[in-house]
Amino acid sequence: MQSLQDTHVKLLAFDFLSLTPSPSHPNTVIHKGTHLLSRAETLGIVTFREHKPDRFLKFTVDDGTGCIPCVLWLNQLTSPYFSRRCPPDVRRIAEVAKSFATLIQIGVSARVRGKVGVYRGNVQLTVSDVVVERDPNAEIVHWLECVRLAKKCYGCLNVNVNDSG
Repeated sequence: MQSLQDTHVKLLAFDFLSLTPSPSHPNTVIHKGTHLLSRAETLGIVTFREHKPDRFLKFTVDDGTGCIPCVLWLNQLTSPYFSRRCPPDVRRIAEVAKSFATLIQIGVSARVRGKVGVYRGNVQLTVSDVVVERDPNAEIVHWLECVRLAKKCYGCLNVNVNDSG
């Protein structure tokens, strides 16, 4: 089985939503065809936003093929997960997360990267990076890159390049 675990794999929503947990890595790693994935990148319009200050921001990104559920954690200053880390580092991580949360607004075109996981049986993206796209061509370029990578690198599309239809 091939592994793309440390790569942000560019996926369209219909591919992302078809991911299933790997039996050998049930908590975080997702199995797609013959590849193990742990990180993904998507680009689309933010269509839903639920903000719980100092806890999390849940939102969805719609790329036209479906909606990817995303979560951005904002609890770095109170989470036991960060208690063993250097306090200045934790404060910086919290500042960055809050700045990402201000960027995520309904109707914004956003490029989102993060860790693929499962929550209550559904795949979601735990956000590590957000970029607001201002280029009107960014979404179509992302679509084209996703299709090219799926055919040439990920091996998950059965598309005949000689098709003229």
